[in-house]
Amino acid sequence: MSITDELRLFAADPYTGWVPTDKQQADLRAIADRIDAEHERVRAESIIDMTDESMAEHGFVRLPKDADGEYIHVGDVMEWVRYKDDDPTIVRTVSGIGNGVFFAWSDEQGRYAQYEAHAYRHHHAPTVEDVLRDYACRILMAGCIDEEDELVDEYAAKLQLRGDE
Repeated sequence: MSITDELRLFAADPYTGWVPTDKQQADLRAIADRIDAEHERVRAESIIDMTDESMAEHGFVRLPKDADGEYIHVGDVMEWVRYKDDDPTIVRTVSGIGNGVFFAWSDEQGRYAQYEAHAYRHHHAPTVEDVLRDYACRILMAGCIDEEDELVDEYAAKLQLRGDE
């Protein structure tokens, strides 16, 4: 398969509405041949050994992976998962990447900071199912629902957001 297959097909297809002369077909094939040759040359020259040292020599860095093993890219929104507590989820937008780390704005520090990639995972807005699972776990930990009126109120408010979407 060639990157110019579509061009070659177009030049030879009488149903395109344009029927090239023999000279035009030859010219198009010659152009396609030059495109294919240049494409192969660039591909052959761009193949590098994928070791960290070789990549660094060419100005590349291996993408860091999050706690779930997914690659992190600039622009991704990450949430902190290293430690679970009652604080709201810490969410950061990736502005740069490094070796096993990413960089993002820190409201706490008032500047861009470096964060360990494996301490974060990609942020996804909670679904109704996520809220219900969390609720069920917290009820089980509490032991009974009668003593947890605040918990019922908290999750009722979260579920009401469903209609807002």
